[in-house]
Amino acid sequence: MGNAMKLIGCVVVLLSGCIVGSDKKPVPADKTANAVIQPTTGNTVTGNVDFKSHDGTVTMTVTIADAPEGDHGFHIHQNPACGNDGMDAGAHWDGETQGDSATHGLPDSPMHHTGDTGNITIAADGSGTLTITSTTWTVGDGNLMTDVADHAVIFHMSADDGTMTSAGARLGCGIIVAN
Repeated sequence: MGNAMKLIGCVVVLLSGCIVGSDKKPVPADKTANAVIQPTTGNTVTGNVDFKSHDGTVTMTVTIADAPEGDHGFHIHQNPACGNDGMDAGAHWDGETQGDSATHGLPDSPMHHTGDTGNITIAADGSGTLTITSTTWTVGDGNLMTDVADHAVIFHMSADDGTMTSAGARLGCGIIVAN
């Protein structure tokens, strides 16, 4: 009888641990994605964009070279395509649909597309970096509303003021691929 009671006690302890632990959300696995920016016709801009997820936050780090000095719009666009000098990338990414120009904004504004990432400042030597984080994005999970993979990134000619539908010509483009 004593061994049977010990066994029942162990089972109760194990089951209570399962029940207590069952309300915890699983921590998402860290994932990465990358895009290599190539110049469009007549331009020289190149770069690299790294996405890293960690504990439900995605960090995007952009490194640009050989670009014109000044502030330039940088966005995630809907389609994973860079043809037609970046125009095949479509509009700004906004979940399952292309971004409506009425909801365009800077990333810290209450209304903005999922792919609105703001501006990158390029120094006189043609280089610049941009790092932003998002708790809305995911990496490589296939969710059409949140997954940054299978979209394009665009480096624009002009700065993004948060109100206009375009930041000008598309000087560079890269396709985001999950690793």
